[in-house]
This record gives sequence, structure tokens and C-alpha cells, in this order.
Amino acid sequence: MIGVNVRGVSTDDARQEGLVSGLVQRYDKRLPGSPEGGHQGRLSGVYRDAVEVNGGSIVEAGGYVTTFGLIGSGAGMVYGWSFLCGLFHDQAWGWFALNISIIWSLFAIGLYFEMFSPSEQPIYFDRAHRKVYYVHQGRKRFWLFDPSVVEARSADWSLVDAELHTKLGGSTTSISRSYHMVFLVRSSERDPTIVDHFVLPALDFPGAMWEYIRGYMEAGTPPLRAGEAPPFKGQGFDMIEALKQRIRDYRRDWKEFFWKQLFFHLTLPLFLVFLLVNRCVVWTAQTVHWPKEITEALGPPITEADLAADSEHRLRAASERTAAGA
Repeated sequence: MIGVNVRGVSTDDARQEGLVSGLVQRYDKRLPGSPEGGHQGRLSGVYRDAVEVNGGSIVEAGGYVTTFGLIGSGAGMVYGWSFLCGLFHDQAWGWFALNISIIWSLFAIGLYFEMFSPSEQPIYFDRAHRKVYYVHQGRKRFWLFDPSVVEARSADWSLVDAELHTKLGGSTTSISRSYHMVFLVRSSERDPTIVDHFVLPALDFPGAMWEYIRGYMEAGTPPLRAGEAPPFKGQGFDMIEALKQRIRDYRRDWKEFFWKQLFFHLTLPLFLVFLLVNRCVVWTAQTVHWPKEITEALGPPITEADLAADSEHRLRAASERTAAGA
């Protein structure tokens, strides 16, 4: 879960860059965020009057933090004591306890945030009913293995404000910056108190993403570009299936990606730990149950037949040749 400041009221005066940590920009529904909008591959479903944007999920390939904490804790307990004895002599025990507690806390944080997460986190923008449907995860549990509440919620589009937040990350040799679009839900038209929020994480071009959403909800922009096919919503990525495919292509990978295969085999023990943790993440994932009124409001996904019958190009933009002929 991305840590952002979502307390207080959602007004331009209260939420300014510098006053709210990580806030870069508040979007205006009346103004374009970019010369051209684009879903950047995040479009995961198109309906007659709604689009589904992939909000990401840590379930499919999750478990990195937990695995890192687990391996680091084990290595620290095995090798840390002798190293600290040679470095600090009589004070080695205290330093050993401090280092182990820090590394084990990373393992606990991984368990806390990666286990019992939502199985999916799509965001539906319904322009026919002027609604947004999203997944809400309740407050984190105090007891590690007590799942938090995961439920589907809806909000009026008029009560939703969009912001761009940034987070710094990286290593000792480089610094990276990630952008996240945060949607704040106000209490009512007269009361700007923030009562809920949802996030569209890790965006490469947030301005274009906002313009895609804004254009669809405010300007009636078609959800698909000219020549674009509706997204196929099949089974999500699964680590076991990916591993089976790697086994089938084993000999070919040795010929084409020798160094990559060599590195994979050298780090195989670490990967096996990650695979075990990932299975725990998948097994503890909570299924999101969408209420009947939401599924009925969305209806079935569109098909190529629907696009062929779309003479007004409300679902897919017209090609340049078609637009010129019209």
C-alpha cells in the first residue's frame, strides 16, 4: 500500500504542494492534463458506458519485501555474529541484537502488507451513471494473521478529486522517482472532508493517464484508439505457470540467454524462498466480491461486434481516413 497523506479536507487551499508531503499537482476536471490522453496499457476492460483501469495488485508476483527480510534475517543470524565480534568485541551482542531487530522488522513489514491483500484492485469509471467503483482495504490489523476488511465501494464522480503524488526510492548508487495518481473522495458537495481514497500506482506518464480518464468522463472521448482491439481479460499472471513455461523453454533459454540462465541457477536457492513466499501471498489473498448493482451497471464487456455496429465511434475513435471521409 502506497503511503500518502489523505487526511483533512480536499480543497486547493488546504492541499498545496509543500503543505502536503509528496503532492505534486491537483488535477482540474475542466482542464486537459496532457495534449493527448493514453491509457498506457492500463486499460483492462471496456464496457458500453464504462472502462476498467488496472489498479495493480501485489498478489500475482508479490512477496519481495517479505523474501528480502527473511533472507536478510537468516544471513544476519548466521554471519552477523562473527562479523560484529571482530568489529566491536565486547559490545558485539548489543550491535547484533540491534541489526537483527531491524532486519526482522523488515520481514514483519512484508508480512503485514503483502499477506491477506486484495486479489485484484481494478478501478471502474462509469460515465453513464457518473460513478467510480473501486476496492477499499480497511485499516490494517493489529494481529498479523487477522485479515483486514476488503470490500468494493462506489463514489460519485463529482465527489472525486485527483492528485499526483511522487515517492522517492532507489539504492546507494541511484535515486528513482515514482508517480502515483491518488483519488480523494469527499464527504459531500458542501463538505470537503476526505472520507476515502484509492490509488492508481506507478505511472510513467501521469498527465496522459489523467487526460485519458478526464476525457472519457468529461468530454465523451472514446475508450479505444483507432484500430485498437478491446482488452482481453483472461487469467492473471501466475508464478507457477510462468515457471512451467521456463521449464518448457529450458534448452532454448540456455542457447539464447546463457548469462541470464547462469545467474538464475546461481541464485536458485533465493528464488525458491521467494517462490514459497509468493505462494503464501497468493493463498492468503482476499477475493473481491462486487455487488450485484455494480455488475449490472457495468454490463457485459464490449466485443468486436459491438465495435462494428458503433457507427458514431463512441467506443473506438475513427481512423484518419474515416474521419476525412466523414
